[in-house]
Amino acid sequence: MKYLVLLCDGASDEKIPSLADKSIFEYANTPNLDKLAQRGVCGLVRTTPKGFSPGSDICNLSVMGYDPKRYYSGRSPLEAASKGIELGENDTAFRCNLVSIAEDDGSYYMQDFSAHHISNELAALAVKRLSTLFAKDGIEFYQGLSYRNLMIIRDSIQAQTTPPHDITGERIDDYLPSGEDGLFLRGIMQKAIEIFDETVLPANSIWLWGGGKRPNIPAFKELYGLSGGIVAAVDLLKGIGKYAGFKYIDVPGITGYIDTNFAGKAEYGAKALKDLDYLFIHVEAADEAGHAGNIEDKVCALENIDSKMIPIIMEILPSYKDFRILVMPDHATPVHLKTHTAEPVPALIYGTGVTSDANRSFSEFIKPSFILDEGYKIAELFFRPEITC
Repeated sequence: MKYLVLLCDGASDEKIPSLADKSIFEYANTPNLDKLAQRGVCGLVRTTPKGFSPGSDICNLSVMGYDPKRYYSGRSPLEAASKGIELGENDTAFRCNLVSIAEDDGSYYMQDFSAHHISNELAALAVKRLSTLFAKDGIEFYQGLSYRNLMIIRDSIQAQTTPPHDITGERIDDYLPSGEDGLFLRGIMQKAIEIFDETVLPANSIWLWGGGKRPNIPAFKELYGLSGGIVAAVDLLKGIGKYAGFKYIDVPGITGYIDTNFAGKAEYGAKALKDLDYLFIHVEAADEAGHAGNIEDKVCALENIDSKMIPIIMEILPSYKDFRILVMPDHATPVHLKTHTAEPVPALIYGTGVTSDANRSFSEFIKPSFILDEGYKIAELFFRPEITC
């Protein structure tokens, strides 16, 4: 049996008045998704355990079948793994966003958590300057993709931080790092302002968040007896894949945004299953659109998944004879909130040994044939020899 997961990051939403009171899934033209729903089985999955925040780290671990309550130790160590950065037992990794801060009447606001999707070239210049500025302090900076970068401190740091994509338009004073080492992190953020000038605009500051230490994640094959691979543009997913022991499938032209190579992800991913048992394809575009509050781009992301990915996947998978596909978001990113929420997300499973249910379309408002309150158990259901709900 070949297994393929198509993860539509942040695609779930709420009913939107300007879309005739429909959700993004309901409004978008997705005949191929609907066809899979008609021939498969649909349900609801709570990917965020109680007491956790609905981050892509937590939720993607759940979808892959890893219980976050056992294996999660922070977001940034996962991203560090994608770059081959070794973390010692007491080292702490932080996400270092390049951001745009705006001033109004003496108060400072989070204008854009991505520095308006700063280019890789400008981001490289900013990270190089940060490395030089903090070299004597023993603080390390590593470039990622666009605004997504990393800071490593070879010491145990304890602080409460807030994701910058959760506070667009909010006063930053209310969300600066706090706790035992909060002032220390604030000092780094304040000193970092020295490196910003017109040559690295639109970035004018850094934002530190998502700190954590090296996790103890077992290999996917150890847990489920299956060899795996991953297609992803963002470092977070690459890092999870590295800890899981997945083969990374390199696809040209993937960006993590609406301009990503949708078709390439589908083709390279589905073909990689020839030598693998399990393939996880991560598509970030809908989540980025949700954070930006951009309804048009979020609709476009889903329609691109439907028209540019699913036909290719469904052309290739039957060549393996026995196959299954799981399609689902990791969490919701409602466009009116511009941040993640923790409600259950829809999931559909289609393929060999799956008995169809009564659903005729795929959205947040399906009639669930299964409900999983512990999201990581979706893997157990996906791998079950026969699925009849």
